[in-house]
Amino acid sequence: MEHSGSALHQPGSWLHWIPLPPYMGDAVAVSWLVIIALTAVAYLGTRRMQEVPSGLQNFLETVVEGLDRFTRSVIGSEGDKFTPFIATLFIYIFIMNAIGLIPGFVSPTATLNMTVALALTVFVSTHYHGVRRHGGLKYLLHLVGEPKWLAPLLFPMHLISELARPLALSVRLFGNIFGEDQLILQLAILSPVFLGFLPIPVHFFNMGFSLFVGLVQALVFSVLAAAYFAGAMAGEES
Repeated sequence: MEHSGSALHQPGSWLHWIPLPPYMGDAVAVSWLVIIALTAVAYLGTRRMQEVPSGLQNFLETVVEGLDRFTRSVIGSEGDKFTPFIATLFIYIFIMNAIGLIPGFVSPTATLNMTVALALTVFVSTHYHGVRRHGGLKYLLHLVGEPKWLAPLLFPMHLISELARPLALSVRLFGNIFGEDQLILQLAILSPVFLGFLPIPVHFFNMGFSLFVGLVQALVFSVLAAAYFAGAMAGEES
């Protein structure tokens, strides 16, 4: 089936040359490439563990230690339980944000489907751990807040707030990355106009800033996810 003209493929992508299933668009294909690449890096960095790390192992341990401190600073003493999830989330989102800067690739996070999936993963995980810690009934009471006599008013407000979280997470990430990708695309289109005056394509000037935005957005997403876990875990264990 020919699907080079399908809406699943984005302008400038070389992925339409690959015989992908018709339901798999650029965003899904690139996200799987990121997963495979990160898995390979993790394997290569840990297959021959050394007591005194060097090279890739040293780099990976530095990243993990930094992300562990970050997670603990947001969640607290129990943050180490969530370091694997939050750290993976941060690295995965950052790489997906940044990969769109490579010609021929697209940023999976510039599609709403991808960011909604990430946000729903955080939403489900948050409440799963909240219920697991407190128990179903106590967790619902935890969402009511204080004072209890205002429960008829507070519970619907808290419920709406909880349901709005995945919407806010997904739209914020999508909007920022989509906007940056579109800006670079438009500058790339304008490059031939300015190449008579500039020695390099004009969109190169914005790529460093776009990389910084991708890092910040991955950090913001991870901070909010960690804060949601901290809220779900707050209070005494049942």
